[in-house]
Amino acid sequence: MKTLYLHIGSPKTGTSSIQTFLKNNTDRLHEYNYSYPLFQIKYHGVPLQRNGYFLILQKDCIANPETKEPTAEWNENYQAALATIDEEFQEHDNVIISEETLWNAILYDALSFLKFFPKDIASKGYQIKVVVYLRRQDQFLTSLWNQKVKTGNTDKALTSYIRRQKKQKPLYADYDGMLREVSSVIGPENIIVRRFDPAFWVDQSICSDFLEAVGLDHTLPFEPLDANVNLSLRGNTLEIQRLINSADFLSEKERRHFSNYSRAFSASLPSDTPTPHLSRKATRTLLAEYAEGNERIAREYLRDGKPLFSNAIKDLPDWKSSNPDMAADAVRYFLTVTHDLTEENMALKEANKELNREVKSLRAFRDKVRHPVRTILHKIFKRQ
Repeated sequence: MKTLYLHIGSPKTGTSSIQTFLKNNTDRLHEYNYSYPLFQIKYHGVPLQRNGYFLILQKDCIANPETKEPTAEWNENYQAALATIDEEFQEHDNVIISEETLWNAILYDALSFLKFFPKDIASKGYQIKVVVYLRRQDQFLTSLWNQKVKTGNTDKALTSYIRRQKKQKPLYADYDGMLREVSSVIGPENIIVRRFDPAFWVDQSICSDFLEAVGLDHTLPFEPLDANVNLSLRGNTLEIQRLINSADFLSEKERRHFSNYSRAFSASLPSDTPTPHLSRKATRTLLAEYAEGNERIAREYLRDGKPLFSNAIKDLPDWKSSNPDMAADAVRYFLTVTHDLTEENMALKEANKELNREVKSLRAFRDKVRHPVRTILHKIFKRQ
């Protein structure tokens, strides 16, 4: 039976790497009767490899909680994507769609993709299977905070951010509750759960593991991914960027500008630079909240006799925003920013000097030409 694999995240589980890998191997996938279509629908700031973005509706729902119907523009894009999926199924038996923010969309009941997409796919005679990767809740929420800081979207400290996240979206890290929402529509037998843990991945590769999840042989000659995508910030770069985010005089564009420096600076740090974490006590308290649901997922979906996540917890103190290296890192960070701005300013000055020289040259040429032209015109009018 023709199958649509819908990969919905969850967030911070290597989705960008998977999508880039699938995009790079589009032709190879075709050879094995699979398709990863790149819809020619333009969304601001959204790369084409995020091919499931056409299903996102929650922005309309947030703007107007009473919204019951999508916009005409959204519906036009949706129908165009459905037509493309139908065309792909004429050529291939399997189609893969991927968008991690669909995990978040489940929370917006009024316009959730669960309300319409599975039904539309089934009406065409195709089956749908949902693929989801799950990351241990403490690591998931910490990585999510890292991402929000990196992109300039929060200035909250780690523990404050986690408290607010759990209050505003109590189901977000409740994987059992979220999967129940999905299974109520498509059935638990159509949900493929994978662990986001290299120890459980096929060949310790997220891309190889995903291939196996959708029924492909990972040993086939696919083009490997060159490097990890969407790396987290490390060390004191996080605190520097968090403080930048708190500067209310900066525009969103200016915060993004600094965010680019933060990514580059973080990448230059040693590979063993610490990443943010919760203390052992806080981790145990957090995981205890989800223990029962995690056990149910392992029992009902994975069925390999192993827990959903490793129980190993490092004996670490709370993540501190200040440490002996902070001052030095802050100086190095802003030296990098200042150095780049100085070089850019010097380049602009040189370009301006060159432009002024060209303007002077043109003016001199104009003056040379102007005199004989005036003389000729004067003689012509004088004769008249």
